[in-house]
Amino acid sequence: MTKSITVAMSGGVDSSAAAILLLEQGWDVRGATMRHFDSEKMGFSHEEGLEASIERAQEVCRILGIPHSVIDVQEEFNREIIDYFVKEYQIGNTPNPCTRCNPLIKWGAFLNRLDTEFMATGHYVTVREENGLYHVHRAEDRNRDQTYMLWGLTQEMLRRTLFPLDSLPKSRVREIAKQHELPVHDSPDSQENCFIPGDYRDFLRQYFDEKPGDIVLHDGTVIGRHKGLSLYTIGQRRGMDLPWSAPLYVLRIDAAANRLVVTDNPDRLATDRFEITQVNWLDGIKPEIDDLSVQIRYNSKPAPVKDIVESEVILEQPVRAVTPGQSAVFYRGTRLLGGGIIGLTSDRI
Repeated sequence: MTKSITVAMSGGVDSSAAAILLLEQGWDVRGATMRHFDSEKMGFSHEEGLEASIERAQEVCRILGIPHSVIDVQEEFNREIIDYFVKEYQIGNTPNPCTRCNPLIKWGAFLNRLDTEFMATGHYVTVREENGLYHVHRAEDRNRDQTYMLWGLTQEMLRRTLFPLDSLPKSRVREIAKQHELPVHDSPDSQENCFIPGDYRDFLRQYFDEKPGDIVLHDGTVIGRHKGLSLYTIGQRRGMDLPWSAPLYVLRIDAAANRLVVTDNPDRLATDRFEITQVNWLDGIKPEIDDLSVQIRYNSKPAPVKDIVESEVILEQPVRAVTPGQSAVFYRGTRLLGGGIIGLTSDRI
């Protein structure tokens, strides 16, 4: 009996190619797209907004001869992602909404409303089943690897999901789409925040007013005024416009006092420990420390972990610009083990 599967289709080339590969494997394939925000309300033009993405997904499904549906998850997305995004900036954090959206929306509200048991996506990751557990590994092409965004998934979510692209190079994915005469074969890669059409700071101004405040050195000396804390992130060295002889770096965002703490010594950005919250281990258990590393930003190099004591991560060596609100994602070699949200950090060294 042929099993049915729904491909989460964004209207892009990756999910379209995933649908083709599943058809070739003999699956009963359907397509579905999330309607997770109102494009017009968010300020998108028709050509670039969600409705255009839905139309592209519908056209791909028509060409491939598979059904397509649209699943409305706007209520959940507004509550869990947009409200979260705004509140994080209000308290001085720098959030990564994709790592939250995946377990709560795509593998949450969306997956739970599908009329098939299995879902497929166009992520570039490798999943292997070993002794009844699903292990997630990096894609061979590290430039395309998307495991960092999936640390919040559970074993049940992985059991129900296929990742047909596995470690295919992007050039091959585009070739597959072109061979099937799909109009999305040369579509650009998706942007970082799918629900924000331009500068995230313009988006935030719809929800709260920026409040100017003091810029202070790490010793407390007031040296200028900032234009609003959401304009800055840890490690930033541009946009302060201060008459200072050396480059200045954002050291800390003190939302309670509405102060931007900066330093002219980049070594002060380094720390060897930080707290994590909302921790999720893909296997359901905390891993052994041996050969454990942590990635503190999407494109950062993994740093060796010395220990994890309750909610505190201790590194073998200090790293720079650990940023509250971002994800700390743990690996052993190529295998994704889990992650959490970065909270407080120790005093910089």
